[in-house]
Amino acid sequence: MRRFGLDILLLLLFILTMGFRLLAQTWHEVLGLALLVGMLVHLWLNRRWFTSWLRGRWGRVRVLQTVMNVLLLVSSLVALGTGMVISNHVLVQFLIHVPLHHNILVHQLHIASSFVMLAFLGMHIGMHWRGLWQRLRRVPVLGRLDAHPVLRGWLLVLLFWGGCAYARLDHMGDRLLLRHIFSTPASQLPVGVSYLLLVCLLALFAILFYYLQAHWQQKAQAKRAEEVGAR
Repeated sequence: MRRFGLDILLLLLFILTMGFRLLAQTWHEVLGLALLVGMLVHLWLNRRWFTSWLRGRWGRVRVLQTVMNVLLLVSSLVALGTGMVISNHVLVQFLIHVPLHHNILVHQLHIASSFVMLAFLGMHIGMHWRGLWQRLRRVPVLGRLDAHPVLRGWLLVLLFWGGCAYARLDHMGDRLLLRHIFSTPASQLPVGVSYLLLVCLLALFAILFYYLQAHWQQKAQAKRAEEVGAR
């Protein structure tokens, strides 16, 4: 339960931090540092994952999951590291004389890597969704979705298109290409709507990875069944 609580806290910290236009910059930096500390604790609690690389069989699904997790870690370190370098409040007294502090490319890399981190974090959620859902379904409102597959389907559709809408409104593609953007239509949205669409974008990548993983797992199971049948 402690690990699950930490995971939920990290998710909330990330969503709040990604709404950098909706927060005072000082709070953005404070939340970013809290996210870094929480991420390091999360890695320490799950340190056995790194030692497990030398054990077991490496199938397509395991390779997919491992690559995704490594890319999540790398993008997180880049996003949080560049954020520390360009800090204008919390760490400014330590970094004001660092040559890269005012480098526009570092600012653009910080934003781009944050969106990459968002994509892989969504995939990470999608990878663990079955286990997460077993806990979340205990919430009465969420538990009712199991009994209403049509409602669940419409919710997935709304999350998917909400994520697509936010990616377009916030020019996510341009940000990933390190283009300097001053303002986007997303910055004009009300705070609640902006955060809601941000969650939809996170859910978009979770949905895509969940079904890709399920497809590959089904193919792997079918292949093993054929091998057993051939024997």
